[in-house]
Amino acid sequence: MIKSFFRKFRSARMASKVAGVILVAVVVFAGYLGVMQARESKRLSEYKDTKINQVIYINNKKFEPSKPYKIRNEIVFLPLDDVLKALGDKYSYTEESFGKIVLKYQGTIYDLKKGSNIVYNRSAKEEIKMDGRVELMQGKLYVPLEFIKDCMYVNILELSGNRVFIDSFKERFKYDWMKDNKYIAHAMGGIDKKVYTNSLDAFEYNYKLGYRVFEIDVALTSDGQPVLLHSWDEPRLKELGLPTSWNKNRPNFNEFINTEVCGVYKPMSFREVCELSKKYKDVRFVIDVKGDQQMCKEVYKKCVKIAKEVDGKVLDKFIPQIYDEKMLNDVMATYDFKSMIYTLYKQEKLNAQEVIDFSYENGIKVVVIDKEKLNSKFIKELKQRGIYVYVNTYNDTTKIKELFGMGAKGIYSDFINPKNGENRYEVEENKNKDIKN
Repeated sequence: MIKSFFRKFRSARMASKVAGVILVAVVVFAGYLGVMQARESKRLSEYKDTKINQVIYINNKKFEPSKPYKIRNEIVFLPLDDVLKALGDKYSYTEESFGKIVLKYQGTIYDLKKGSNIVYNRSAKEEIKMDGRVELMQGKLYVPLEFIKDCMYVNILELSGNRVFIDSFKERFKYDWMKDNKYIAHAMGGIDKKVYTNSLDAFEYNYKLGYRVFEIDVALTSDGQPVLLHSWDEPRLKELGLPTSWNKNRPNFNEFINTEVCGVYKPMSFREVCELSKKYKDVRFVIDVKGDQQMCKEVYKKCVKIAKEVDGKVLDKFIPQIYDEKMLNDVMATYDFKSMIYTLYKQEKLNAQEVIDFSYENGIKVVVIDKEKLNSKFIKELKQRGIYVYVNTYNDTTKIKELFGMGAKGIYSDFINPKNGENRYEVEENKNKDIKN
């Protein structure tokens, strides 16, 4: 009985000691939490509501956060929740123990921590150190702008007028063909002072001259075959030495292909252009289709079908010229073209902002403007947004120099030598004037 008493006594003492240790641990931990909370509270008190000089646009819409911007040590912070919602992409984040935050965005996992300027990208196995810290404030995850710049897979443009554009638009089209091609041969380029021939002779002549990008006009014959012709209008047919009766009674394919342009040049079918694309590895063809929406859809369907019969790979060498959003959707429904041009010559009244928005949101980086709608301010604004201007159609070297000075990236031309920028007929005329003098 005495032994039993001592065992109970020792057990009670042990339990008392354990309880005491636990109590001390709880007190210490509570003290630690208190200190940490006090530090966090002090740190968060250093962030002040602020307004910013920049106007931020996300996916091309003005960004208005639900909570105010914050500033600390001259670094501006913005609520990441609102940014990600504006981008329209799926995201989530969870707060774990000891201030750890796990953010998931577009298949990428980021390890963050409250009060820390270190971000770890698990997917890329990369640690990024920022000037500003990550914080949870007012129920929002706040980050410095550099987090969006350096850690997220988004596009950022900082433009004049304190404008910042952030977007998650994917690169839709490629424009490597622009690099070495300031000039595009209009309607296959001029030949013997003739324009709009769209002929094989014009292609061969201008290819030797140095052109590598050729614009072609595509129309349908009476039996629905795509051929190269600028227009069925009577004046244009007459200018090309073609029967003006075709204006009302279009020829069938055999009639068209066996009637020489201007009496000497070989007309072309779209199939023959595909064969050229296959033969000449370094060329690109810009497709211009006249007509209403239904006509354009029909032409592109036929062209894609023919190209696939020749060699499907040649389709990647064709660059459609589209006039509006409907045409863009219709064209892309026929084939996933790798490049695209937005041409404005059909627009009677040009709304510069609408053109910029449409091009920017759809990843189009080349806009074609005709001479009557040129505006240096418009060209500058497009260029700031990563959109380049080609102008149609010029052969005057003095005017072309002026256009390049205004910021134009390239020119559609009939007679300019792409290697030296000279108009061969202007040079001849000047020589004749010198001889006469």
